[in-house]
Amino acid sequence: MIEITGLSVEYESGGENEKVISGLNLSLDKGDSLGVIGPNGCGKTTLLHTIAGLHENYSGLIQVDTTEDRIALILQDIGLLPWKTIWKNATLGLDLGRQGDECGVEDLLHELDLYSYRDSYPAQLSGGQKRKLGLARALAVDPEILLMDEPFVSLDEFTRESLQDKVLKLWQDRKLTLTLVTHDMEEVAFLGRNIAVLSQAPASVKTWIENPKMGTEGFRRSEEFYRVVKKTRQELP
Repeated sequence: MIEITGLSVEYESGGENEKVISGLNLSLDKGDSLGVIGPNGCGKTTLLHTIAGLHENYSGLIQVDTTEDRIALILQDIGLLPWKTIWKNATLGLDLGRQGDECGVEDLLHELDLYSYRDSYPAQLSGGQKRKLGLARALAVDPEILLMDEPFVSLDEFTRESLQDKVLKLWQDRKLTLTLVTHDMEEVAFLGRNIAVLSQAPASVKTWIENPKMGTEGFRRSEEFYRVVKKTRQELP
């Protein structure tokens, strides 16, 4: 589903080109999940944006196998439109001509406990509810690939774990191909069947950790979960 070979990305800074990603390789099968973690400023968000097609100034090869460009990206700041209702924010992709249907959006809002707020505005929601709305808007366009950039940052532990559980269930039910960028070692272990630990900038894949028991019953409290968290911590530069 996602195949990246020799990816290098540069930005222009102060009249000079600064390399953010260098020679990065990774492969993710259809319906699989990938957690990406690494030090601050190493290029994690740039990698996600490049996969999404937001950066065209790169070298190397990115192959994304999806029909009709069915990729959804959840930004770190969510990007909700404050002047639109919860319903209008959730259906924004449909208004822009993306594939999906309003019945599906209604079901999503019910599933994420947001339907009763459909006529409210983002300012009236809690931080966790805003994160749920960002998830609903992404899933409303019926994506095959879901890209998430720090989707649960700044949330309390209870809310964060609840949303992680919802994402896990949606991934399982919808057979999504999921790529998640995070700074949280427990989050990357909980949602990544594969974990890419990136090097210091310019980023490349320092270590690839397989996490085959991810998604199984009781995994979050298991010895294997904490083994993967410990391994991830050890491999971080």
